[in-house]
Amino acid sequence: MPRITPLDIQKQKFSRKLRGFDPVEVESFLALVTEELEDIARAKSELERRIGALQEENAEHRERERVLRDTLLTAQQTVHDMRDTARKEAELIVREAQDSSERLTHHALQRSAEIEKAIYDLKIQRANFRLELQKTLELFSEMVEEDKRQDERDRPLSYLTRRTDKETAG
Repeated sequence: MPRITPLDIQKQKFSRKLRGFDPVEVESFLALVTEELEDIARAKSELERRIGALQEENAEHRERERVLRDTLLTAQQTVHDMRDTARKEAELIVREAQDSSERLTHHALQRSAEIEKAIYDLKIQRANFRLELQKTLELFSEMVEEDKRQDERDRPLSYLTRRTDKETAG
């Protein structure tokens, strides 16, 4: 169907017949239709321009929505990744702390065993030293007793008196 423009209506000429329509009325009606079509064409053009602007704005909104959705998905993935990383780091820290704790505990137990052995060795040394000291004291005691006995044996000799000449003469 061919489209009729307001210009087509203005240029349209009708053939005249004897008892035909009143040319002034026809031309007046055609002018009115032309104005209406021009208004409709302007409105249509304005609506098409607005539709184009709205479509462009809609496309921009859709693009922003896509960018926001992508950003949100990226943020969610980043949060998920950060949680996973933090959980893994926490597990690693806990594992390292447990390993360190076990090493420290093992070292402390070894050191405790070494100290207990050293204490035991010192007790044995003290007991041996006590025995040696006791033997030495007993030996000194025996020597003192022997020295006393020696003194007792030597005492009668020191009390021997000499005979005086009178006793020998008489």
